Amino acid sequence: MSERKRDKKGRSVLASGVVICIVIATICSLAIPGSVAKQTGDTVTVNAPEVVNAGKTFNVTIDVANITDFNSAQFDLAFDSSVVNVTGVADGSLNGATIPVSTWEHVDADTVKVLVSMPIGEGVSGSGYLAKVRFDVVGKTGNRSELNISGGLLVDKEAEVIPALWIDDEVVIGPVSVMVEVNAPERVKTGETFDVTIDVANITEFNSAQFDLAFDSSVVNVTGVADGSLDGVTIPVSTWEFVDADTVRVLVSMPIGEGVSGSGYLAKVSFEVVGETEDRSVLDISKGLLANKDAAEIVALWIDDEVVIGDSSA
Repeated sequence: MSERKRDKKGRSVLASGVVICIVIATICSLAIPGSVAKQTGDTVTVNAPEVVNAGKTFNVTIDVANITDFNSAQFDLAFDSSVVNVTGVADGSLNGATIPVSTWEHVDADTVKVLVSMPIGEGVSGSGYLAKVRFDVVGKTGNRSELNISGGLLVDKEAEVIPALWIDDEVVIGPVSVMVEVNAPERVKTGETFDVTIDVANITEFNSAQFDLAFDSSVVNVTGVADGSLDGVTIPVSTWEFVDADTVRVLVSMPIGEGVSGSGYLAKVSFEVVGETEDRSVLDISKGLLANKDAAEIVALWIDDEVVIGDSSA
């Protein structure tokens, strides 16, 4: 399985609450000519297990790497409360220094707001996590929940905003025995074409599948979808279509009541490269569903990939 980091959407916004004094100072400093927030380009990532088992508990850390002079943070974490539910939030840790949780609360049934803060004027640098969020698994096998982080704000010891990209994650309730993975070249060349396979391994009695594949159409664009193959058996593409300029929906299906077992790929998606060198596009697979010959769902983990334009030596 590819170890490349799977990209998810991120965003940032304003803060309030226990760090209100820091935020006011930040806003004032941004309004003063010559006072500019640091452009560090940090990344805050929701780090969750890919698969969790029904009836169990698990922890999610809010990770950050190589941050400088960190003092405080705020974020909202949203989830599907019919699948998982937050039961507590514990202190974070950066390079061995404790990052205290000032407050946390349920904004609604599906969202918690978390504030973490060092003493005013103190800062810590390094890598680790801002907080650890504990969940109970309340759904059943096959359910999944996105863990969406929003309303994020990082502040340093001088009360300046630390710009950051905030990255979501997802958990699936297992056990999961099948993984479906987008398999793309790491690098592609401007003006050329390439193929992406939707790989699956050790699947049993497979009959049909559906999925959406999203991409950045300013970088790459789908030109066709061809049949898949499992252990030499053709998996016919029933239909494929553009949902919008950046997404195609694909349906593959064997005849009703027939099933095939083994490893291979569900479909082959052809792309043309329309972007420029060092442009990149996530190939995000979603809304995936596998069914066996008895029309029962096959629980699976669906894994994204990414392509970058340029020679491997670039």
